[in-house]
Amino acid sequence: SCLDNSITGTRALTFSLTSDITTAIVDQTVTFQYVATGTKMVGVIVNYGDGVVDSVFTPGNVVEASGPLTHLWVVTGTYVVSGRVETLLGSDTDEVTIQVN
Repeated sequence: SCLDNSITGTRALTFSLTSDITTAIVDQTVTFQYVATGTKMVGVIVNYGDGVVDSVFTPGNVVEASGPLTHLWVVTGTYVVSGRVETLLGSDTDEVTIQVN
């Protein structure tokens, strides 16, 4: 993940989550990219829909964060991957649906 501690101040609260593919096979790694902005950012949480959750801590003075996360599924199905940026002032969410065959 990318944290630039020199970027401080006030930013609008935004969050986007994208994936390199939306259809995968069992045991295939899918790469997700998150981009978050927000004043007094605390962290990013991504729930892969199969009981696994990733989190990225960001110090409270950071206002921008981005980076890749990877995941693979071991059971076929349709998974809604939900991501969220948390700040001391609120949160924003985005989601991606992945079909695993």
